[in-house]
Amino acid sequence: MAYTWFRFYNDAINDPKVQRLPPPLFKFWINCLCLASAGDGGLLPGVVDLAFSQRLSQKQAENYLKALVTGGLVDQ
Repeated sequence: MAYTWFRFYNDAINDPKVQRLPPPLFKFWINCLCLASAGDGGLLPGVVDLAFSQRLSQKQAENYLKALVTGGLVDQ
């Protein structure tokens, strides 16, 4: 299997909106970046597939996604 990489800015360590995320939401965000990189044109999969890939309930994935959109870390 070929692995691809995506660029991640090392200044995220100094970004308050990233560093103030609760640990589960930070993990969700990083996993979303990986999924978007692997997906079609940088888009995330639908919420059902997103929840499955992150081993979350659909409701939890929706809540996390809403928090990331509100926080300006994911575009709608």
